[in-house]
Amino acid sequence: MLSGKYLSTSYFWLFLLVVCVHQKAAAKQIIAVAELSGLFQHAANNQHQGVYHALLTKALADTKLSDQYIIEVMPMKRAKLEFLKQTVACYAPGEDTFDGSEGMALPKNILHSTPFNKALIKVVSNNPERIISNVGQINNSDIISIVRGVPSSRELDKIKEKAKIVIEVNSEMESLQLLLLGRVDLILAFYPDINFAYKELNIHPHLPYSNNYSPVSINDNIICHPSYKKDFEKINKKITEYLQNGEIEILLNDYFIH
Repeated sequence: MLSGKYLSTSYFWLFLLVVCVHQKAAAKQIIAVAELSGLFQHAANNQHQGVYHALLTKALADTKLSDQYIIEVMPMKRAKLEFLKQTVACYAPGEDTFDGSEGMALPKNILHSTPFNKALIKVVSNNPERIISNVGQINNSDIISIVRGVPSSRELDKIKEKAKIVIEVNSEMESLQLLLLGRVDLILAFYPDINFAYKELNIHPHLPYSNNYSPVSINDNIICHPSYKKDFEKINKKITEYLQNGEIEILLNDYFIH
């Protein structure tokens, strides 16, 4: 009888311990980040989760916020939706990835960090004699590929309108492979994202494009809801420090756009 009571008591305390541990883990606030190859990505044993992931991980560690926040990699559409629903504290890579109706739904009082990088669309060809430097150089016979869901602009819309066919693909890797196989004439490549594809395919140097022409240019940063202002300010201060002392360039390496 005593043994039974002892076991019951033991199980009760074990149950409370499990509940407490679960609640502590569940209490972490989520930073939703959009899955982007080389920047934010899933990886076995949390290795090589991307350079942006490493940046935010370091900022959380340096501000002693690692035990309060967790970075969760999601498809971009879901990550943005969770931020709009306010089920997560923060979102990266920032408000410039919100287009159209998404952008209109974005709260006006969100907190914006200092941009830690730029993202640019480049018109890439596989012909060194064909460097696209304006929309007028797009032919009505061109077949072009672009990753679906990337931010747009009026200039980008003009390119799509002039081309014969625009193929939407799932990744920069797929887009680059289509160009290499000659199945498209041009690709609208997002830098720095496409760097990952070049590395995976072991291609160097990059295929030709104009350094002076970008139909889309956005800033990458982190945005948070106002209720997390105190912690946001700590993270933003660290990001600013990394930019000033050169750590950003080291962390992002060849994904950093000057």
